[in-house]
Amino acid sequence: MIDEFILQRQLIQLGNRLSNRRQHDLAAQQLTPNQSAVLLYFAKYPGKRIQDLKDFLCVTHQAAQKLVMKLRERNLIESQISNIDGRDHLLFLTAAGSKQVEQLHAHGLVAGQEFLAPLNETQKEQLAELVNLLLENHLDGR
Repeated sequence: MIDEFILQRQLIQLGNRLSNRRQHDLAAQQLTPNQSAVLLYFAKYPGKRIQDLKDFLCVTHQAAQKLVMKLRERNLIESQISNIDGRDHLLFLTAAGSKQVEQLHAHGLVAGQEFLAPLNETQKEQLAELVNLLLENHLDGR
């Protein structure tokens, strides 16, 4: 029989190790976790607004604005006025922002490969199914 308390502790330990690795990789790129999330968001959803980002990150409008402002100062994000509604500013990655996203993917791929190296393909598929199941059932953060 599995000791659920021990399993939960192991999952926390695993999460902490992944988080520490991520922090290390992001520090090398001079990014915070939230800044990396913003870059990855606009790589996937170019032309979205701060309002969309706020909803995606579940942060206040001010927090989303501050994140975008910092990345604009670093020339990683640029805004364009919407042709449909001149009040809307649509956000896009700059060339430098796209390059930064490529680096994020490369570092994440290496970290993932190192982390998953002990598993065979069948085990990776099983792990993916279990992680997805857990995430789907706990989307509200409880």
